[in-house]
Amino acid sequence: MRLDWPDFQLEVRPDGHLRFEWRRYGQVKSHVSFCDQLRLLPQGADGLSQWVFHLRSPAGPTPGLLVVRVDVPAERLPEAEEYTERLRLHFRIPEHRDDPAEEAPIQRVPLDAPQWIAAPAGVASEELFAAVMARVDGDPG
Repeated sequence: MRLDWPDFQLEVRPDGHLRFEWRRYGQVKSHVSFCDQLRLLPQGADGLSQWVFHLRSPAGPTPGLLVVRVDVPAERLPEAEEYTERLRLHFRIPEHRDDPAEEAPIQRVPLDAPQWIAAPAGVASEELFAAVMARVDGDPG
């Protein structure tokens, strides 16, 4: 299966090898069996949707997570939706993987905790924290 756009190509070979290629920048190769989550986020204010692939490396000495995000122009959205469904059906990739760590609420570190280098936080830090939390609360994905 191949999706070919002017500056980007996504290919999944019959043997499961997965390749993302941004023609001017580089490529990412993996295996579709490592993709444990695939989402197509709705259009933002800029008119772009976003594909989000979570690729977990196999268990071993250095397990990890690689998140590949691909901007999807509005005119390419129907193709991306169809390709997403084909990947989900053929390779059984869920839209969202249950992750207990993701469900844990975000909490601030108490000011007297050893994790603090300096306390209390400055005004700019408090403003940044408030802005980040507002963005997290409003994130659809």
